[in-house]
Amino acid sequence: MDRNLQKQLYGVSRESSPSSRRYSMPAASADSTRKSFFGGNANSSQLPGNLKKTALTNSRLSLSVRSTQSIPGIRSDYNLVESFGCPLPVVVNEALTFSGHGSDTVTAKVTQNGWAWVVQGRRLLIWQYKDTSKSGSPPRAGKPGRRGGLAQCRELTLPYSDLGHKSDLISVFQTEGQQMASCIAVSATGEVRYWSSIAHDGNSVDLSILTGQEFVQLLNLPTQQGYLAVTTTCNLVFLRVGLTNGRYSLHHKTIKPATSFLGGFGKKFASILIGMNTGSDKDQTLVGMCCESNSESGETVVAVLSDRAIQRWILSNKGNTENLLYEDVEVVRRIREEFKTKFWNVRLPADNVEIELHLLDFHLVKNKAYILAGAVNAAHAPQMCYALVTGSAQAESMLLESFTPLKINKFFSAKTEEDCLSLRFVVGSSHIYLYTPKIVYPLHLSNSVPTAELEAEKIEFHLHDDRILSAVICSQLPLFFSRTHGLVSITPSDFDGTEMMNMSSCNTPDLFAPTSFDASFGPSDQSALTGSTNNLHLFELDPDEIYNELSDEVGQLKAAFLYNLKRNNNMVKTIVGELLRSVTEADPNGAPMDAYKLDRIVITIAEDLAEDIPIADPRWDQAVGDQESNRHAIGSSRSMQIVNQLRDKIVAFQHFITFLHSSGVWEKLNAIPCGSHLLKPTSFILSDISEKIIAAMALRSLQSKLPKLIEEAIEATVALWDEKPQGSLTYQDIFYVKLLKFQSVFEALADIADDRIAAQSQTTVSVAHFINEINSIVLDVLGQVFRHREQHASSFGLKNDQLSSYENLPWTAMAGGAGVRDTLTRLIDISVRYGGYCVSESELRQQLYQQIYELVDLVLDGRRTYLQSVHDSEKCHVLQQQFDAQRRELISVLIKDRQYEYAAKLAEKYKDFQSLVVICDETQDKERLDEYTRRYEEFSQYAINWHLRQNRRGEVFERFKGNQTALAQFMRDHPSLGWIQLIFNGDFERAAKVLYELSLCETEFVARKKSMLSLAKLAAFAAADSDLTAQVEKINADLTLVEYQSQLSHDVLQAFGFDTIEQKVLKAEEIINLNIAEENDTATETEFRKALELLSYVEQPYDMRHKIWCAAIKRDNWTDYDPNNGVDYIQRLLFFRIIELSQLMGQETENFLPPMEDFLESCELGDLPQEKAFQYLLKLTYEYVADMYRQTDDMEV
Repeated sequence: MDRNLQKQLYGVSRESSPSSRRYSMPAASADSTRKSFFGGNANSSQLPGNLKKTALTNSRLSLSVRSTQSIPGIRSDYNLVESFGCPLPVVVNEALTFSGHGSDTVTAKVTQNGWAWVVQGRRLLIWQYKDTSKSGSPPRAGKPGRRGGLAQCRELTLPYSDLGHKSDLISVFQTEGQQMASCIAVSATGEVRYWSSIAHDGNSVDLSILTGQEFVQLLNLPTQQGYLAVTTTCNLVFLRVGLTNGRYSLHHKTIKPATSFLGGFGKKFASILIGMNTGSDKDQTLVGMCCESNSESGETVVAVLSDRAIQRWILSNKGNTENLLYEDVEVVRRIREEFKTKFWNVRLPADNVEIELHLLDFHLVKNKAYILAGAVNAAHAPQMCYALVTGSAQAESMLLESFTPLKINKFFSAKTEEDCLSLRFVVGSSHIYLYTPKIVYPLHLSNSVPTAELEAEKIEFHLHDDRILSAVICSQLPLFFSRTHGLVSITPSDFDGTEMMNMSSCNTPDLFAPTSFDASFGPSDQSALTGSTNNLHLFELDPDEIYNELSDEVGQLKAAFLYNLKRNNNMVKTIVGELLRSVTEADPNGAPMDAYKLDRIVITIAEDLAEDIPIADPRWDQAVGDQESNRHAIGSSRSMQIVNQLRDKIVAFQHFITFLHSSGVWEKLNAIPCGSHLLKPTSFILSDISEKIIAAMALRSLQSKLPKLIEEAIEATVALWDEKPQGSLTYQDIFYVKLLKFQSVFEALADIADDRIAAQSQTTVSVAHFINEINSIVLDVLGQVFRHREQHASSFGLKNDQLSSYENLPWTAMAGGAGVRDTLTRLIDISVRYGGYCVSESELRQQLYQQIYELVDLVLDGRRTYLQSVHDSEKCHVLQQQFDAQRRELISVLIKDRQYEYAAKLAEKYKDFQSLVVICDETQDKERLDEYTRRYEEFSQYAINWHLRQNRRGEVFERFKGNQTALAQFMRDHPSLGWIQLIFNGDFERAAKVLYELSLCETEFVARKKSMLSLAKLAAFAAADSDLTAQVEKINADLTLVEYQSQLSHDVLQAFGFDTIEQKVLKAEEIINLNIAEENDTATETEFRKALELLSYVEQPYDMRHKIWCAAIKRDNWTDYDPNNGVDYIQRLLFFRIIELSQLMGQETENFLPPMEDFLESCELGDLPQEKAFQYLLKLTYEYVADMYRQTDDMEV
């Protein structure tokens, strides 16, 4: 090929190849175009570590020529937002503002080689926004020579495509000596068109690549003299332009992995096999493709990231040779695990937490890979969390170097999914710029890693029709292509150089991250200290002066600390040795020895350090009066900015803790009395102090977002301390110095919430938003505290021999004014009553319940941590009961509001089995119930007992039939229900016998006895293979007795004090007595006949029969009658009516009627047997009855 042609086609261009996007999104997401730092000019974007003086100087020189004009609809407090370059060409503006059909499919691209283009249907509009061949600063809208100028625009016609065209599939480049730029475009369906000059639309060459897949990205590879196109499923096609006889032609080659068993895969083959067996059959989805490096030997390394793995390809020989170095699936798995650990504290595989992971964007800069990822834990909350991951390519795998959680959380649902997945980024020299179609988040870089976890400023493009179409870093300047404003640059605001050297940041203060402790506690590196902490007053202090002037123990330990910073180890050993001897020696004056002396000395220094005032602030002179007392302050800062003062304090505190460890003082520390009957380890007190400094830093970082609310809380807190600012000092100055009482601000926030609620006549959405803001402040601040505590647990931990001696009650778990537990409980109550209950907006309601969940988690976690450290059995028992009660109460709030997922998460974490059973019951979720049964060994018995307490015994076997072990244990503990298991197993004969035996033992409830007998009868009938006739007869007899009891009058039962609703089981004698009792004044011959029928159930039937007939005799008058009508009179007697009824029922008199002599000699009738009238009527009755039965017999004959 002609050398000039090669130079024209593939020469090193000043272009950044198009980057990637999530291709499942529609083209209308508008921010889908992003920059990659590879291709011809990969070295143009650099990532230094910490910013140096030279960087500051260069930055100030470039800032000095900026226009400070404001852009309507875009506002930033900490960054400079400016228009860049010339106005857009008119035809481009028309395309961007076109409102007809297809207007939402317009895409655009801005590259770092100075070219930009817009795609509208088949129209391709190209213009040069910056001439990168010329040195000097880029053109600004505010420069006099460029105002009103328009860039020349070229229009090309793209090939026909059913799926349309995207700006990511176009490359425009111009090499040195070339008069006009060239362009190559690939449609989504694989139609390729090449223009050797963008000035001639008709002079083009076409090629059709029929792959049956959708192309999404095109990468320029100058070293290989070609282009690399990639599909949504990560299939690669290499494109090359040829020149034959003066005519251009296009050629393509599909790049495939090696076909041999292990070819190209190396040692990651096992990882690939694992990745192939993920259980998902869907194709992998491309995240991005970047050019990693170009070697002098003509080799190019390309990295392709999908949602399953990262591939590294090496291309050589002008694209004719390719080799897959490896495909690493561990990268995606590790990102997934990091999300679980960092966001949801999942550390064990047994936790079985499933998250939905989305890899959103991918860039490679200076051999460092940057991956933007988002994840949703639907079981925890419908919220997408984001993180930035950095890594570097190794010989056989990708090494992950950092995982930085971002405080950019979004509500995730089907409606918001597109917005949640629209986040992208570009990497600058000092910042990473995250952006969506409407918002830019500048995030500070430290050593090429984003600052940890604190929020970035939110720069919004407010205008309704405006959106960000593309972003790029051009000459180290971040540019954003706005649909309304054209090219816009966003850079840190101007700043003072001395502040930069004093660790001030050039962006918003809320980007500051706490300095991490050095857990190794090795000697301090003085060069590193002085280079980054010039604001700290302690580096200016003279240890010799302090050693000579301050003779008390506190002063001496301060001097040793300063000597340690100066690396004077001999003096450190001497002073510490003398101090340790002095605190253990007896007082020469005979005073009792203070066992806590060393601990008090260390705590005094730590508390002074935390509350030292800024020494260079003149406003404090009047307030303090005696500046001499602050002359030796080791925690004092020379900075005028509160956030820097706090940072300096935590740095000083870090050095002090390091000194205590390295000098041997730490091993001598014990505990001091703290409250009633509580010894708190000094290490825990020091940890509390450091956490309060961190909390203050976190609160200060939030102040720019909610200034009015936080300032009101600070003023209320200072007023609560009975303090008032003097002179020019403010409430904030006092608050951020008095850090030991920092927890009071949470109480002030709760008071403000109560006041706002009281001021409203009814709960409104505004109140709910206000509560949401207060909760977010509390949770953000405490979140920073807990992360700091976790990261530095080893720095403040106890020795193994001390763990069982002391209790651990951190300030975040303490009740009363010294802690925040009571305030958190109060905020939970406020959030539920005036937030969750009263809000109909789904997103706000969800945010409030997410906050309630997190607040409850904080309360319970604090109580559990304290409980686990208590070793006194009696005290532990009381605390366990309190913990169980509050745990159940707090979780029940979420259950009551049907926030089952939040409630289940808490109940699982804190082993609240009752709440888990209630959740499974209310949601009718048997799968979850089975899962808990498998996960927790003791859960099944607890769940079974709960069902028993709810009188739902029948559900036990249905819900736990799959857990035979639990049911067997249940049978052993509850033998009365064993028949149910026999029924389930089909053993009806045994079930009938068990039920009958249980019925014989039942004496409490007659209804239950009847049920048991009925079930026993049914089971006996179901036992077809067994002859249970005798048992059925017994069952029928008992059922008959139960039936007699059921016929008793309620009035009689009540007269004898029996419960008429839940009747107890009565014996046959008791039923007889109730039927014939005098109180049963409505009893007739029917009741007495029933009593006689029950004689078969009585052990002494003869005596009971006599009693029944005597009771019948007593019901009538046997002495006062008409002698002339004796027969008529006896027929009206109850005695006769019973005999008559028995005759009608076919019963023989000798079987039920006693001999007449029994009544004439009966003592139960009193004097009645002596009455002649009684004797006469009784004999008349027997004679008449005998004749009556004789006549009946004659009639039958």
